[in-house]
Amino acid sequence: MTRLDRKKLFEKRDINIKTSLFGLMDSVMIEVFRITESELDKICELATDDELELFTKEDRTISESRRVLEFLKKKIYVS
Repeated sequence: MTRLDRKKLFEKRDINIKTSLFGLMDSVMIEVFRITESELDKICELATDDELELFTKEDRTISESRRVLEFLKKKIYVS
């Protein structure tokens, strides 16, 4: 089940998303990476598993950081 599916499921059941385990993880991602919830939704929607792994990796090399920035520039922050 994807993050967006879980979010919709919680919204349908009227469960507070922020108090669930997955909501807590989302909140951490939003705080750590300084992004909005809509940006996180878009990243989770468009990123492959490899891109998500790079995005959440703590100790990235310079080339891995460059790949993450290229992904964000091409798919998320498209003009």
